[in-house]
Amino acid sequence: MAEYIQSIESDSPELPWLDRFPHSPTSSSASLGWRHLQAHRFDGLKCWELDLPPAHWHFISAHLLKPCDVATRWSGRAHRGHSVPGNVMLMTAGQDSSWHCATAMDELLVFLDPAIIDEVATEIGTKSYALIDGVGLVDPAVREISRQLLAEIENPGMGTRLFADTMARSLALHLLRHHSTAGTIEGSRRSEMTTRQLRAATEYIDTHLGEDLALENIAAASAMSPFRFARAFRIATGQSPRQYVITRRVDRAKEMLRRTNRDLADIANFVGFSTQSHFTVMFRRHCGVTPKRYRDLGFA
Repeated sequence: MAEYIQSIESDSPELPWLDRFPHSPTSSSASLGWRHLQAHRFDGLKCWELDLPPAHWHFISAHLLKPCDVATRWSGRAHRGHSVPGNVMLMTAGQDSSWHCATAMDELLVFLDPAIIDEVATEIGTKSYALIDGVGLVDPAVREISRQLLAEIENPGMGTRLFADTMARSLALHLLRHHSTAGTIEGSRRSEMTTRQLRAATEYIDTHLGEDLALENIAAASAMSPFRFARAFRIATGQSPRQYVITRRVDRAKEMLRRTNRDLADIANFVGFSTQSHFTVMFRRHCGVTPKRYRDLGFA
């Protein structure tokens, strides 16, 4: 556990909690460079008598396995509920808490930066809001977001930072719509980008293709907010920013395989794949053959 804690930045919002847990998570975003969202999977987490200090970020727990009765107090307010796999829990930032769970739980713990909620609220014209706490919530959308986060931390690939940036804002929008005092939120106005803005974004991506791209930086190149950019980019291209980046990396790799003799590991690193094995998996998924086979067959 001590080695795991040392791998987390000292100002990480989840650190005051994780250093009190009896064991380390089985998988985590701690080493992935995520900035506005963190996720940690725990198997068999015991919380019969667990007292925790306030978390600086909003806390969402996705229940994965083993039904459990939960009794907890958040800032002195009692919450009780029966949670089953698929249920979620939401505790807003800044609350100390005590926990008593009847059995050990398997769950994904997610921490979301309040600044992202504020950013999205501003974008959709919500002037004031408060998130609403809850235990044993039935929310298929949060469950699906949690499933995608879990898949990413268990098998991280390229563009994981871009993935987390996008998922943080998707989660923020959903919480504002369904777990806040904002009331009915009308569909945000259609997001569009000009041809010039799209060109600026794609040129930025091509220039920085080998880097761990961040949504904020791509959006800034188009002079758009990250929230509006992600939605407008999908409308303009039919792909999410992350999907587009993956496609461009594969295209760049194909060009290098045709025109150079650089080894596969070098090409994988140059175009931004995390490892040669991940490069091979993604290349085969897009092209139907491995990079080596593509080069050997002399595809034009």
